[in-house]
Amino acid sequence: MKKFLNGIDWYLFFPYIILCGIGIVMVYSASAGMGMLHQGMAQSYLHKQILFVIISLMIVLGMSRCRFVYLKNITFLMVAVSTMFFILIALLFLGKSINGASGWITLGSFSIQPAELCKFLFIVYFAHLFWKRRFLIAQNGALRTFFWPKKFYPLMLPVVMIWLIFIQPDTGGALINTFIILVMFGTTITSKRWLTLYSLLVMIGPLALYRIFKKPIGLFFANSHHYQFQRFVAVYNPFLHPQSSGQQLINSFYAISNGGLWGRGLGNSIQKMGYLAEPNTDFILPIISEELGLVAVIFVLGLLLMLIVRSIDIGFRSNNIYYSSICYGTAAYLFVQTLLNAGGSVGYIPLTGVALPFVSYGGSSIVTLSLCLGMVMSISRIEQHQGLL
Repeated sequence: MKKFLNGIDWYLFFPYIILCGIGIVMVYSASAGMGMLHQGMAQSYLHKQILFVIISLMIVLGMSRCRFVYLKNITFLMVAVSTMFFILIALLFLGKSINGASGWITLGSFSIQPAELCKFLFIVYFAHLFWKRRFLIAQNGALRTFFWPKKFYPLMLPVVMIWLIFIQPDTGGALINTFIILVMFGTTITSKRWLTLYSLLVMIGPLALYRIFKKPIGLFFANSHHYQFQRFVAVYNPFLHPQSSGQQLINSFYAISNGGLWGRGLGNSIQKMGYLAEPNTDFILPIISEELGLVAVIFVLGLLLMLIVRSIDIGFRSNNIYYSSICYGTAAYLFVQTLLNAGGSVGYIPLTGVALPFVSYGGSSIVTLSLCLGMVMSISRIEQHQGLL
């Protein structure tokens, strides 16, 4: 253990450990009633979450010693990405449906979501492209080489894979993967003017357009019965549909309101008692707010912000485009997943069904996040040895 902890980046490791600890406590609090009702044991979800965290810890410590030999191998990458491509196709026909999405593989009492691993694969895949080929980096910092036909084909497979994720349907997964790729493209722009414009378009553009057209979108989908479209209807005004599409969002508001500044006390949530459908996953942040208050929510989001900022800092200090791309991709992954979960819980954006990083119940999410965070910790170790950190 001492070998693994030697040279570890504590600015990443401490927030990670604290978030996992909070996750274990809150998953147990949020799911005890569900566990007793569905599986006859209040600790059923707790035991699985502890197992997920142990596996996650092993992955983080193992990846923190990673030297990226295999991850830089194009044959390994193409086999991994191609295998995932065929798995995503098979899931459309053979996948288990959970909460309306058919992107799950069931192994005994565990369910695996392969689309989560795409986030890790896309980060290392595009980092390799930028490092080995640099096919997007032009002398003037613009993206002019992007449109060359012979250089366009590496993008085709990831684009098709994102479309396959979207039609499962897994809107949240498709959005996260798209955002990761867009941010990683931005790391190849050297011109400050182009980078500023690109950043504004990627970071602010989608949210600004959505907020402007929020009402027309809600009215357009008002008569649609598809659950994804109903999420747009709900976020427009959930109180117009209190018994249907707006019910979960209203209960989320109640949970946040009930908690106030300091909360009702650990284990004393009302909304987890059958009112919120997924109190241990999608809506774990409102449960934290109800039981531990706004202070706890700020603390959790602050820890996630520390991970994001530190990942960006490591990438910024690196003089290796491969390392910096991985760091920026991981930061984008953490940022957009946190935004989608928290934003959906407070009604700022439609619900997408994504987990709160390291806190929500679920093995696929925490394992994939741990793979990415472990890579950043490995890069931090390498940069420390080179005297860059």
